[in-house]
Amino acid sequence: MVGHAKRKELGVVDLVNEDDKDTLGHARHRIRNYLDTRKGLKNLGILRSERTLQGDYAEWLVARLLNLQLSKSAVEKGLDARDEEGRTYQIKSRIVSDLSSRTSFDLSDPDFHFDHLVAGFFDLNLDVLGMLRIPYDVVIELGSQTASTFRLYWRGLSSLDNRMEQLFWSN
Repeated sequence: MVGHAKRKELGVVDLVNEDDKDTLGHARHRIRNYLDTRKGLKNLGILRSERTLQGDYAEWLVARLLNLQLSKSAVEKGLDARDEEGRTYQIKSRIVSDLSSRTSFDLSDPDFHFDHLVAGFFDLNLDVLGMLRIPYDVVIELGSQTASTFRLYWRGLSSLDNRMEQLFWSN
């Protein structure tokens, strides 16, 4: 490992060929902006972990939409939030091209009981396409165990079940 003094003397720019120096400069600028943005999102309470923006943003958005209290730990197993009546929520999100896209919502342990799964669908810009509240028993009934996880498959609009509440749905 290169020591701090040596790193400063050498400089990252010296590690790339001449053709890549301009690209590296642009990349480092964007990375600094990205890190500043993450810090700002943490200050707003949107980012709560070092996970992806998508997951933390979904939890924050659902908590605001449903007036939920997010768990103290952003990585508490199987539980993301509670409502005023004490009901528990698992919040999952996926980026899809549209609501007819196939995807799945994975749960590490289906035996860890929660009251509702909120399944969020974002487009590539993290604009909300749809959001469903699904009771635990429906998740268990419609989902299936794989070798490593429990999975609720979304096979497009044909997956809608009348027991799933559409909190938000774009047409």
